[in-house]
Amino acid sequence: MQKIAIVTGASSGIGKTNVELLLKERVHVIALARNLEKIETVKKELEPLTKHANLDFVVGDLSDNKSTHQAGKDLVSFVNKKYQGKLDILMNVAGRVTSGYHENEDGNEVTFATNHLSVFILTYHLTPLLKKSDDPRVLVVSSLSHYRASINWKNIQNKKFYNILKAYKRSKLYNVFFVKAYAKRFKDIPIFAIDPGLVKTEIGGKNTTGLARFVWNLRKSGGTDVYYPSKFMVDVALKPEYKTFSGHYIKEGKSIKSNKITYNDEHANKLWSYSEALTSIDFK
Repeated sequence: MQKIAIVTGASSGIGKTNVELLLKERVHVIALARNLEKIETVKKELEPLTKHANLDFVVGDLSDNKSTHQAGKDLVSFVNKKYQGKLDILMNVAGRVTSGYHENEDGNEVTFATNHLSVFILTYHLTPLLKKSDDPRVLVVSSLSHYRASINWKNIQNKKFYNILKAYKRSKLYNVFFVKAYAKRFKDIPIFAIDPGLVKTEIGGKNTTGLARFVWNLRKSGGTDVYYPSKFMVDVALKPEYKTFSGHYIKEGKSIKSNKITYNDEHANKLWSYSEALTSIDFK
């Protein structure tokens, strides 16, 4: 039986490439994206790969709680109708880098909301569907930048003295905390934090200005092609040998040590409880 996957951030970058490679492996893909024009472009581009696997798009915005909860519900509804409520793979790829401090309608800083809370919310909604799979996998894209991040419980969302790099690094640190905490709570659903390395994508140019955009464009020139991290992600999602690596930090297909503070259960549990309170979720 063919596997079913959900990929977020699917209209560009690593997300789009993951969709392509999954289709080539004959995995049915439900792609989440928000830009209608880009969605149509991706549909046309990948149409030749849909002879043996389905590609469907669900439109959703992950920048605030209400829209992310709605995206989660829409994805659940789609999977229930088309695939009898079973999901095998969830790839949380969507991410954001933002120049300047911005709050969403919930009062949350938008990088924190998009990179961390949306992963928390979507995975919550889709966990019951993953439980129905014989071989479920959850992947969360983190970053090597998390090694240079720290926890400050008095400024967890960087609302004081906002700095674009610090906000991004911390959001990627929170991704790793989430993966390790989820692995302990849901032992039958393998979950992995993925380090894609430096990749030539547009993430650093979408919501940035001035010096930040210039620096990103300079740095990404030394990065890898998007297919390089994506091929490892698809391996993690499909190959049997990764099932025993739940909770691990994976780079280039290998389990490596993450930032030493990510092994602190007290921090992980506190962040989990804080995230539940912010999102009105009781994660069971």
